[in-house]
Amino acid sequence: MSATATRMTFEQVAGSIRDRHTEPGRSRIVGVDGMSGAGKTGFAQRLAAELSAPCLCTDEFVPGWDGLAESVGLLVDWVLRPLAEGRPARWRRYDWMTGRPGEWAELPGANFVVVEGCCVGLPAAAAYLSYLVWVETQPAQRRLRLERRDDWYFYAPFADGWSRQESALQAASPTAQRADLVIDNSVPTADGDWPDRFAVRPSAAG
Repeated sequence: MSATATRMTFEQVAGSIRDRHTEPGRSRIVGVDGMSGAGKTGFAQRLAAELSAPCLCTDEFVPGWDGLAESVGLLVDWVLRPLAEGRPARWRRYDWMTGRPGEWAELPGANFVVVEGCCVGLPAAAAYLSYLVWVETQPAQRRLRLERRDDWYFYAPFADGWSRQESALQAASPTAQRADLVIDNSVPTADGDWPDRFAVRPSAAG
């Protein structure tokens, strides 16, 4: 991190989000993006608890190992646009074990909703977000976290292909430069472990 880096708590980030203006009756949607293994799921869950908000992981409906780009459109159509319009989100869960779509799920509107997953901050989705967080982690550390996961045996054959997809999508429209806040998660930790205070820096957009 640069000399301009500071440290924040989840309470402080939540306060910044609450200060954002929104239309009455509309959900304020917080996006948490980052490359696979960055630690965005653990961060999003802690932030959602601070906001008393539901937390949705887009892994629930990404349509398979080659479907990352398609998932951004599904995120907009099934989740972000309905919530922004004051309607419930409704999506079809993807069964990763069978490789087929599964049952439908629904999330009513809420004051705050946290949505996390690879590429949730791409422009088509970011247009519906009230606040965007990018979780930054070095590639070697991300890979180590992935290999330590309980589901690595299942993920491993697809890891390189998934990485190529997310790298290409992010390179075309770098989310970190447009995020409201960039979190440094480079300190070696387990994927879900987050300290109460963490290093942050404003993005170029900030």
